[in-house]
Amino acid sequence: MIMPSVSIGDGAIIAARSVVTKHIPPYSIVGGNPAKIIRKRFSDEVIEQLVKIQWWNWNYEKITRNISVIVGADIEGLLSAK
Repeated sequence: MIMPSVSIGDGAIIAARSVVTKHIPPYSIVGGNPAKIIRKRFSDEVIEQLVKIQWWNWNYEKITRNISVIVGADIEGLLSAK
């Protein structure tokens, strides 16, 4: 359950049956009642780059051209994607 006016950061994972009462940072894994951060999915540096890149907002053609880089979690490749 996500309470009103709470925001969930990009790439966050929320465990089943969690009660989210506070904002969740990007790429965090949270769970519980109330939900607490269990850990981050990536290092702070990688999270910063992923938030900057925002590949999920790319147009369909760009995603299709770069699907192997996205699936491969190649941060350098994402930074240089055309």
